[in-house]
Amino acid sequence: MKKIYLLLLVTLFAGLGLTSCKDTKQISDLQDQARRLENQLQKERQENAELSSYRFSMESQFKRKNEDYVKCQEDGKDNFESLSKKYGELGSDYDKLQSAYKSLNEANDASKQMSARVIVDLEERIKQIKNSEVLEVKSTPKPSNPRIKRKKRRR
Repeated sequence: MKKIYLLLLVTLFAGLGLTSCKDTKQISDLQDQARRLENQLQKERQENAELSSYRFSMESQFKRKNEDYVKCQEDGKDNFESLSKKYGELGSDYDKLQSAYKSLNEANDASKQMSARVIVDLEERIKQIKNSEVLEVKSTPKPSNPRIKRKKRRR
């Protein structure tokens, strides 16, 4: 912008010098134009300074956000790895528990079957014992007088 301003001023003064313009109206117009260009240049410099400040602020924010993002990514990666490891351990523990449950279930089923056989055997023995007692009671004569004791013979 500065170069453009200087170029315009040089062109203006050169044009004045070549034409040897003495008209005051033309000179005042050119001076007004030079002031406007100078004001415009000043405004653009101010805007440029504001934009530079804004850009610097945005770059700072971007750097902070980027650092936060990178940290978050690293934390997320650590969390993901930790959770993956825990998930693997839980899966392994689940498999162990499942196999232990299966073996306990098989042992329980075997115990039930064994208990059922023992119960059936005991019931059969009880029936046999009751039947044999009934037979013994029927086959053995009752003493006529239970109070009489027999004497044992001595030899």
